[in-house]
This record gives sequence, structure tokens and C-alpha cells, in this order.
Amino acid sequence: METKKIVKWSIIGVLILLLIIILFNSFKSVPTGFVGVKTRFGKVQDTVLQEGLNGKLPFIEKINLIDCRTKKIEVNSEGSTKDMQTVNITIVLNYNINKDTANQLYREVGTDYENIIISPAILESVKAVMAQYTAEELVGKRSEISAMILEALFNKVNDNGINISEFNITNVNFSDAFNQAIEAKAVKQQEVEAAKADLEKQKIQNEKEISVAEKDAKVMELQNSQVTDKTIQLRELEVKEKMIEKWDGKLPTTTLGEGNALFNIGN
Repeated sequence: METKKIVKWSIIGVLILLLIIILFNSFKSVPTGFVGVKTRFGKVQDTVLQEGLNGKLPFIEKINLIDCRTKKIEVNSEGSTKDMQTVNITIVLNYNINKDTANQLYREVGTDYENIIISPAILESVKAVMAQYTAEELVGKRSEISAMILEALFNKVNDNGINISEFNITNVNFSDAFNQAIEAKAVKQQEVEAAKADLEKQKIQNEKEISVAEKDAKVMELQNSQVTDKTIQLRELEVKEKMIEKWDGKLPTTTLGEGNALFNIGN
């Protein structure tokens, strides 16, 4: 009798344990920022499970969690420019998975989408765009090049349900030889600018001297124009005054013919 009771309670205990196991395998919680992709015998189902407690068939269905929060990835890429210069570029990308199409991404790629899709897409986009520009243009047209890389990258990952929220080129490194050439060019440019500044300074000085000479010429011309008839008359009066100062008091006489005086003041 005791043996039967033991067997009975053992069976009940096993059933309860089995029920508990079944119960725990019938539900799964999806955390905030995640979605659940349900598979049945390994086959991905069309329904995407949202945050919260979700039910499933125990031992038959499985819920795989997909992180849809914004993630950051940093990729170093090396490529050649249009003028065959080697360039190393560091790309920083923020992205997230589209919740509505997470099951499609899981079906085609799985959960290692960062290494399978995103990183290769970044490398391909960077190399394709860099090949269209010279090394100097990479420096001078950085915002334009960044926009082109972002557009190329968007076209590669968007169909997989990957959203790009932010994209930045954080570092651009050239070869030592190119850096030295750029430095030498900068020195030459500074020398040219200095020479231009000296020429401009000399030009301004020459213009000042010409202006002063023109001013002096105008003053002289004005002074010459002030010599009028009155000035000439004044000069004549000054001459007459000097002649009067030299006169000895004797009046001059004028004669007409032989020995006949026209004026003889003494008679």
C-alpha cells in the first residue's frame, strides 16, 4: 500500500514538474528596445513580437531576441584616391534595426548582421567614393564626400531593414610622402602670399608718392596761375622806385637840330 502511494505521488510530482516546465516554455518576455522573431521548427514566422510577455508553443516554437536600439560601429577603411594616393579613413556610424522587418533580416542574415552587412557595406562605399576624388579634394570637399559615402551606404543597407541615424568621417590619414608634399606646398604658398603682400605694399607706397608728386605739381600750377597783370604792374612800380632812388636831381634835356634847344630849363 505504501509503495502504491509513493508511486502515485512520484507520478504527480513528475506531472507537476512537467507542467511547470511546459508553462515556462510557453511564454517569453521581450525587453524594451527589442523585438522577438518567432521560429517554428527552425522556420522564421511572419509575425514580429513586440515588447512584453509573448506566448509560444512549448518545445516547438522559439523566440529569438533582436536588439533594435541605436548602436555605434567604428570602421577603419583604406583605399586609393583618383591620383593613386593611399588614404586611411575612420568611419563612425550609428544605426538601428527596423522593428517591422527584423524577422526578414533574421531570416536572411541572422544576428551577425554587423559583420555580414554593415562593415562590408561601409568599406565598399568608402573605396568607391574615394576613387572619384584626388587626395587634395578629400581634404577640401570633406562634407561633399561624406554625403556621397552616406548615400552609397544607405543604398546597400536600407533594403535589409537597417536604418542609419548618424554618419561621420572622424579621421583622414595620408601617407608620409604625401604629407611632406602637402607641407612643402604650404610653405611655397606662404612664400607666394608673402611676396604678393610685399608687392601690394610697394604698390601702395608708389601710389602715395605719385599722389604727393601730383599734389605738388598742382600747387606749383596754382602758384603760376596767380601771376596776373597786377603782379606785373607791381613789379614795374618796384623798378621805377629803384630808378627814382638812383636819380641825381638833374632833368634830362632834349634837342632838335643843331644847337637849338627844345627845352632849356635854365633860361
